[in-house]
Amino acid sequence: MKKLLTLAIALFGLIASTMASNGESAMKADLIQMLANFASYMKNDFQECQAPNSQNELCGCFKGENTMANDERGVRPNADLSMICAFLVKYGKDKVTLPQGVTWNDLETMAMKSLVFAYSTHKANKLKVCKGNNYWGSTSANDAVWESSLWAMSVAYSAFFQWDRLNDKQKGYIYKLLKAECNYELERHIPTGYAGDTKAEENGWEADVLAVTLGLFPNDALAPRWFERLREFAINSYSQKDDASDNTVIDPEYDNKTVRDLYRGQNLYDDYTLQNHNYFHTSYQNVVIQELGEAALALKLFQQGLYGQERWKTNALMHNNDKVMKEVLYWLALSDGELAMPNGNDWSLFLYDQITSYSTNACFLRDPHALMLENLAYQMIKHRQQTTSDGSWLLRADVGARRMGVQAHRVMMTWLMHEMMSTADLSPTPWSEFCNEYAGAKVLSSQNIVRAATNSRFTCFSWSQGLRSYTGYIAPMVSNTTSDVNQSDFASLAPSSTNLIVPFRANNTGNFIGWYDVKGKRTNATPVVSGVYGLHGDSYIMNGELNTNDNALNNRFAIYSTPGNAVVYMDYVRANMPCSITTEKGGLMAISVDEMTKTKRMFYAQDGQRELDGAAFTTMSTPWVNIDNTLGIVTLGCNKQMAFGERANNNSVLTAKLYALYNDSVRHYEQNDRVDKRTVVYYSNTTADATKRLYDDCRQVATPEGWSGVIVADPDGTKFFLLCNFVGTRDCVVRNVNTSLGSPVFCNETTITKEGASAAFTADENHAIGHSLRFFIKGNGLKAFLASDNPSCIHVRNGKKGKNSFILNVVDNGKVISKRIRIKQSATISIGNGVILCDTK
Repeated sequence: MKKLLTLAIALFGLIASTMASNGESAMKADLIQMLANFASYMKNDFQECQAPNSQNELCGCFKGENTMANDERGVRPNADLSMICAFLVKYGKDKVTLPQGVTWNDLETMAMKSLVFAYSTHKANKLKVCKGNNYWGSTSANDAVWESSLWAMSVAYSAFFQWDRLNDKQKGYIYKLLKAECNYELERHIPTGYAGDTKAEENGWEADVLAVTLGLFPNDALAPRWFERLREFAINSYSQKDDASDNTVIDPEYDNKTVRDLYRGQNLYDDYTLQNHNYFHTSYQNVVIQELGEAALALKLFQQGLYGQERWKTNALMHNNDKVMKEVLYWLALSDGELAMPNGNDWSLFLYDQITSYSTNACFLRDPHALMLENLAYQMIKHRQQTTSDGSWLLRADVGARRMGVQAHRVMMTWLMHEMMSTADLSPTPWSEFCNEYAGAKVLSSQNIVRAATNSRFTCFSWSQGLRSYTGYIAPMVSNTTSDVNQSDFASLAPSSTNLIVPFRANNTGNFIGWYDVKGKRTNATPVVSGVYGLHGDSYIMNGELNTNDNALNNRFAIYSTPGNAVVYMDYVRANMPCSITTEKGGLMAISVDEMTKTKRMFYAQDGQRELDGAAFTTMSTPWVNIDNTLGIVTLGCNKQMAFGERANNNSVLTAKLYALYNDSVRHYEQNDRVDKRTVVYYSNTTADATKRLYDDCRQVATPEGWSGVIVADPDGTKFFLLCNFVGTRDCVVRNVNTSLGSPVFCNETTITKEGASAAFTADENHAIGHSLRFFIKGNGLKAFLASDNPSCIHVRNGKKGKNSFILNVVDNGKVISKRIRIKQSATISIGNGVILCDTK
């Protein structure tokens, strides 16, 4: 038996390894073909120079927002696209099919001419001027250009791919360019800072230019200095406060330098988050891993390719990469490989450009989580490329060729990492396991962001001080997503579902809250209470308070991300001054109507169904709506319309707005008048029929003034209770609450009568009480409450003389289990494996 078990384990390992190998091969084949498909775009973007350089070398340039100029808009797209052409020529000839109209000679010519233009126009060579009669690049601390080292890194990769075609003079120009950039790195100080404008990304690209220079010229007299400076920049990319006391020796084979020795200051907050562009920016949070990975790749690829050995390599390039991924990024990972953007983005959305960060940790750190997410992300990149006719990566790119070059750069680097450090022996984590590991509610405290996930959906909300933006969103999870590396069924990723809701912010708010238009007032919001959190396993309740419309209105609200499917938004709006509301646009969710997802969405509602693309503004007289049998939305006690429209280009994604709470009638209020008391419930991966049933099964709970309460149903039959004290006294009694299953048993002592359940609760203003409801009693004269330490258990006490009989209904794994129970004094009742267990007295 033991031998059979050993054999079975060995066989399973072989099968897993074979699947992983096949999956990696398939991904690499796709990635390099995707780059080949992109060649049509590159050929159309290439422009010949009218005159050669001063050495009579023919040159050309890829166009950008500022073609042939000496800034990022001119140099960066040329450097990146030159690199991609050269890469395809070196690695693709026996692997890809070029698109019609593009030849290998085209790619060779574009690669060489654009490289000649790049090194000719650098300050170190001055063989040709840029547009504007100047040059690009950095040569010293007194003659430096922001970001030039990043562009120089791409030039170095292009040169490496064409090394065998370069003559000695050309190699000398490359050396002078890179040496000048490294001179700057040796002379300058290493910047630090994390509030609003981290230097993590900048230090990462400074490490890149030092790494490519070491890789191409490892025997240079300056190489030891370049290496030392490389390690300093690397340690101070994802630098965090604990580094100041970290005595880990970085590279024991070289010297005894420790992390502490090289640490210069923080570029991360204490919880490993960062800010750039004045807010928590998911793209900048991850891109440093990519940069450091590309530096490590250059050292390995260039030295092995040109010299057959690696003289220089360092563990500094992986410093804190794993920490950032596990402490921050994995908590934001979605079921299609995207990273959630709680604050939205300030460039093109849904790029999946974090793929190379996943690749770095998968290939260098052998991380199976990263491998799984990388596989998902590449399929989404492939899908989006197929929405274009010329192989470009997306429609309506924010910065044109520059965005195209950056995206191609990522795809190429992922291919190279797997070429150099295969993951054939590494099996990706199944999505379900990953989701369970990172389901728990979590607050990224430095950024004031809360998030949680279930197998149905992901939720988040952010209070961004830098942006003055208070918004969040829901991302439906694709429940049938697997991480099988041989998976070929892309449809299981369902981009029309996972990207149905788009990160969106406007007027200081955005998704969830929306806004009011008030006559004579601006549409804006300022926080009064920026998040009061209650975390419970994989659920949270967050309370907040905003003054809006130049302080004309006060909105106190709560979001309950339940441990099931439902997400509840509840608010209580009052007038701070006499005012006239002209339009109400609440309960907002931005919906994609894009070629990448679906250009038209099917809306099912109480007043019928309709297919909409968001171009026209459409109102619906309905308390519930379902989109594409995927997103269900229910409103309670509001008597509002819903509306959909206002389609616009939202960071390269066509997006329309769904207002679950819409009212265009003019309303007048005096100071302290209650304006609205609203509840919206959102359901993911839910059909229209199920949404209608859920609406029928949700109900408001009568409360004293200033409080609000609801019981909402979940698709599996569980119900959730949310009770909020917005502006009331501390004490609240709910009376005679009933459901279709009977009287609910609350967390506090619950009195059960024929009329329903009653219970007393206490909460301060801007605080809430919420929990699951799984136990329901049909009976009379009973007291009951949920066990504080076990959500699958209740305690029941008889309030009558003699024995008391009642029917208990328990929701368990999507089924309702019923049992008649007789007690004399009390009982402890629990549910386990579909069986009601009762210990009576």
